[in-house]
Amino acid sequence: MLEKFFTFKWLLISTLGVILLTIITILLLYWGKVSQYDEAQPDGIPREAAIILGAAVWGDEPSPALKERLNKGAELYQKGWVNYLILSGGKGTLKRKSEAIAMKEYLLKQGIPEERLILEDQSTNTKENLQNVKKLLEQYQFGEVYLVTHDYHMYRGLLYAEKAGIQAIPAPAHSQVLWYPYHKSRECLALLKLQLLDE
Repeated sequence: MLEKFFTFKWLLISTLGVILLTIITILLLYWGKVSQYDEAQPDGIPREAAIILGAAVWGDEPSPALKERLNKGAELYQKGWVNYLILSGGKGTLKRKSEAIAMKEYLLKQGIPEERLILEDQSTNTKENLQNVKKLLEQYQFGEVYLVTHDYHMYRGLLYAEKAGIQAIPAPAHSQVLWYPYHKSRECLALLKLQLLDE
């Protein structure tokens, strides 16, 4: 009986050790990629538009993290670096309005003219964001554009942009409200999923 207990204990410790080692390996493989844009700034070259990727909406308002992305996009417009802001984000099952609509309302309050805002409100994830925006870029005949998202999310965003055929230049938002260890770890797992499943 005692021998069985120690055998079970050894198997449990071994399994937990393998799981922990796997997690550490994944983080080591991808941490550099999700940290690549930590200090990056837009290059300041004027372009026709910037794509702002959606994030959480709290009630009818953009979350603090989404406001950071919107503020970065508004900064590009106010500096004269872009003429249009493309707002990409659909409506989740528990949301009363799409991310794109909430983003638009916030930017209107920041003084961005409505005619300078282009909405994409059907996407449910980053991959769909860029696939759907590609159609808008073709419709408006826009070429190279800025991509606005958080720095830790930029690497994956640019990968999806490339897959969608979008020439995107990074304009990362640097967060003061997010806990980076959590979000970077989660992003590492998202990159693993992308590599394994192309999703």
